[in-house]
Formats: sequence, C-alpha cells, structure tokens
Amino acid sequence: MLDILTVLKTLSDKVLEALNTQLNNELYSAYLYLSMATFFDHKGLKGFAHSMKIQAKEELSHAMKIYEYINDRGGRVELKDVKTPPQHWNTVTTESLAIYGGDGKVYK
Repeated sequence: MLDILTVLKTLSDKVLEALNTQLNNELYSAYLYLSMATFFDHKGLKGFAHSMKIQAKEELSHAMKIYEYINDRGGRVELKDVKTPPQHWNTVTTESLAIYGGDGKVYK
C-alpha cells in the first residue's frame, strides 16, 4: 500500500513533461548567454562579457533546481538537444535585443 506522502510526491506525466521542457529551455538560455559572452569578449567588452557569464550561471542553476526537483520525486530527467544559439551579431544593440528575446523564451 502506498503512503500518502509518496503519492503526493509523484509527478503526473503532464507535469513531468512541462518540467523537462523548462529544464531544456533553461539550458538553451545558458547557451545563449555564453554565446553573447563570447561576442563581448571578442569585442573587448569585458564587463558585458562578465555579466553574460553570470547570467549563464544563473540559467544553469535554474536547470539544476528543476533537475533535482524531478529526481526527488522519482521522475526521469529527459535531456534533449540544445539548439545552437546565434554566434554572430552586428552590434551591441542587436545583442541586447537578443537577451530579451532569448530570456523571454524561458518563461513561455
């Protein structure tokens, strides 16, 4: 017989799928921020690069929290291919727009 705490900790298939999707979105966002950091490093904009690296670490920490949450509830983490982020931008302004567009994807 299952105890009530075990039942309450179990994830439904729908919730597990949503969590896995979110985990992978967080990983993509980390890639996007790292790609931006390489752009800024290449342009000699070390402060901007540093900020993007911090953001990438934050996205990875979000992914790990979801990873642990799934595991703690007996679910299976499904890592999918991470889409290659843009590698080249023409200007820093374009870069800034990509930040908002990329991070917005995480919350959809």
